[in-house]
Amino acid sequence: MPRYYHTATPLGDGTVLSAGGGSRGYLPEIGSASAELYDAANSVFSRTGEMNAGRSGHTATLLVDGTVLIAGGRSPDAGILASAELYHPLVRVPAPVLFSLSTNGKGQGAIWHAATGQVASADNPAIAGETLSMYTTSLVNGGITPPQVAVGNRLAEILYFGDAPGYPGYNQVNFRLPNGVPSGLAIPVRLTYLGRPSNEVTIGVQ
Repeated sequence: MPRYYHTATPLGDGTVLSAGGGSRGYLPEIGSASAELYDAANSVFSRTGEMNAGRSGHTATLLVDGTVLIAGGRSPDAGILASAELYHPLVRVPAPVLFSLSTNGKGQGAIWHAATGQVASADNPAIAGETLSMYTTSLVNGGITPPQVAVGNRLAEILYFGDAPGYPGYNQVNFRLPNGVPSGLAIPVRLTYLGRPSNEVTIGVQ
């Protein structure tokens, strides 16, 4: 159906949830309860479960567990809405994960110098401008939206993201260590993809 004042939320599996909005006239208070999934690979829309309330001008936020929080907006019957509801995809794509040497997702990250393959640790720190590599999960296969990598609260330049060669189901991200990151033995690194942050690991920076 045609829509305006709706939401469009990437779900992390290559589909996009389009929910609510108006389909006639140009009044934002006209809200629909219907929702559709857009399959980017096949350029096809298909109907999915309806919302509990018709909404337009609402918000739709992809949560860490793969569900979508739909909140607020206007209803043709109730006016401004104070309610919220959850959309549960058939297959939930979890938030991205960064790996650590301890295997618990904390502490020294499994992030290596691209030139040598050695871990960027306190004993072998990274330096500004060099390329680092790491594995993660939950990126869209063939996706064009890059993840964001923050090192010590500074965004890094993404040089490559995609399938990890030889490791099906995992993704590789290559990034350039930005200037201005403070020196330290345990500088935090976090990846954000489609608005969802990963766990935080650390690297050594010179």
